[in-house]
Amino acid sequence: MPAIPILTLHLLDVPIPDSTRMMTVFYNGMRALAGEHHELFEREGIPVDIFHNDKIAYSGIQFTRYRGAASFTAVGEKEVKAIDIWYKLFQESIGHAPQNEQIIREVYFPAITEKYHRYLTDNMLVKKEIDDEIVSLKSSFAVRDRLEKYLYGNIKAFLVRVAGMELSENDFISVKVNRYERNEPKNTYHGGMLPAYKIDFSVNVYLPMTLRLGQSVSLGYGDIIHL
Repeated sequence: MPAIPILTLHLLDVPIPDSTRMMTVFYNGMRALAGEHHELFEREGIPVDIFHNDKIAYSGIQFTRYRGAASFTAVGEKEVKAIDIWYKLFQESIGHAPQNEQIIREVYFPAITEKYHRYLTDNMLVKKEIDDEIVSLKSSFAVRDRLEKYLYGNIKAFLVRVAGMELSENDFISVKVNRYERNEPKNTYHGGMLPAYKIDFSVNVYLPMTLRLGQSVSLGYGDIIHL
């Protein structure tokens, strides 16, 4: 199985207010800068809408805040290349290189394992219709079962569509929800709000440190913490 490159870029000299609206404004500016130089991306076989496209099953370029500053994560070969190109354009547009930055390059080898690994997601967003279904359930067992199915779908989509795994009928992904809490709804990219859940879960798949699950991962929701 080929390794998946992952790039995390913290621009510590670029403060971003704790506001989804301001994050969206910055993200739109990021897309606009890429659009102005679309030929650089197309030359590498990268569509400019890789930065945000509602039709993408899993957004491989994600924007969030780190220590109050702009932070990006790119998952996948084309996504990492897109951030590398964009960052050079960003440096040229501001006239100098940021003085305080962190660049982290990871390599992820996707695999289904014999043992379970435990994770926590603080704010995983779900579609409203799924939340309505969960709220209507009468027992915590039924809620756990529904959340397990949702996590399973997200993890499988990541492994197949991003990591490029070819799953056979003998490849069994098992998800167990240990604890869950329903959080307050969160603002999303298009100005709406989506329900959020805090979930402690285990799965027999080793997940990358920078993985995000659920809706609006492009705005940093659904980040996974290894426990």
